[in-house]
Amino acid sequence: MGPSFRYHVATIVAVFLALAVGMVIGSSHLQEALVDRLRVQLRELSDRFTNEIQPLRKENESKGKALALLTARVTRGALTDKRVAVAVTGDYGDAAQQAAEALRQAGATIESTTVFPSSFPVRLEIGLPTLAKSLRGQYSPSDDNRAVVFRTIASLIARGAPSQILTNLTEAHLIQADGEYGHRADAVVLIGGSRDESDRRWLSVDQPLIEQLSEMDATVIGTEPESSVQSYIRAYQSKNISTVDNVDTEIGRTCLVLLVGGERGAYGVKNTARDGLLPLGPPHE
Repeated sequence: MGPSFRYHVATIVAVFLALAVGMVIGSSHLQEALVDRLRVQLRELSDRFTNEIQPLRKENESKGKALALLTARVTRGALTDKRVAVAVTGDYGDAAQQAAEALRQAGATIESTTVFPSSFPVRLEIGLPTLAKSLRGQYSPSDDNRAVVFRTIASLIARGAPSQILTNLTEAHLIQADGEYGHRADAVVLIGGSRDESDRRWLSVDQPLIEQLSEMDATVIGTEPESSVQSYIRAYQSKNISTVDNVDTEIGRTCLVLLVGGERGAYGVKNTARDGLLPLGPPHE
């Protein structure tokens, strides 16, 4: 695949700026011949922009529209009667909204969206003894406090739970909850990834949550935006769940719909996408 449209534009802009600076310097300190040569190069770049970059921009816009139409046709009705729970464990709530909308357009019902704030690990440590005590009634006395909390959250997301449990978790500021928590979800979609390259939140949030969801036989799909600074995908794959590493793109959201529909694998555009861009499905006979 060749350089992207954004790469071309960035390159041209950088050259224009460099030449502009050069002309300013040249007009003051350099020989007139050099200034004339810079003016010629600037005109050549302007012509190149008109003849090459603008057509690329139009082509890119046309391809984007075609892809959106194709996506809508491929995914329309694919998730009818599917109930999906979304859990935002990273920093990309906008990607979660886009993913939820794509799932709705495919026919799914978004039962709930649960946001784990960046302060979750600290708040969990502070409130763990008191919170676990209020939740322990439904679990074995041998369960440690942390397991009790994560099992409760996983059950709330994947199976639904009484309103008092939801109240306990939100009042402890562990989660922000939106939607209905009274039905079992057919799939749980994690939206991870961090804007901080030193972030390791998956260790204290995502992996314990996935472990509890897996014990409940929930279908879990781990995703993140292509632009994520710190990737969670390898952490997701270590727990043997399907992944999409570019859920902020049209193709990534199409892949998500297919995974919720029953496909499995590791997809996207990063080096963690072992199975390519999209599920290919069975070969035609």
